[in-house]
Amino acid sequence: MVIQWVNAEKLESEPDLGSRFREVNGIVVPGGFGYRGIEGKIRAFDMPEKSIPYFGLCLGLQTAVIEFARNVCGFGGGTQHRI
Repeated sequence: MVIQWVNAEKLESEPDLGSRFREVNGIVVPGGFGYRGIEGKIRAFDMPEKSIPYFGLCLGLQTAVIEFARNVCGFGGGTQHRI
């Protein structure tokens, strides 16, 4: 097993996440504190649509819930919404 470490802040501006995660078998998003990298963690959750398993721990699970609320429940995107 090879672990590929990814900085969530860099994912915020990465144009094509599909190429970044093409060779992975799953995504684990750990907990964290503060706002840094939140949008990158939310973008990483979009990858399950590509059949890549996602496991969010603590803040990682919370970002998955934010992404679900935005895209399934229609709360919209951006930081102006408090979820």
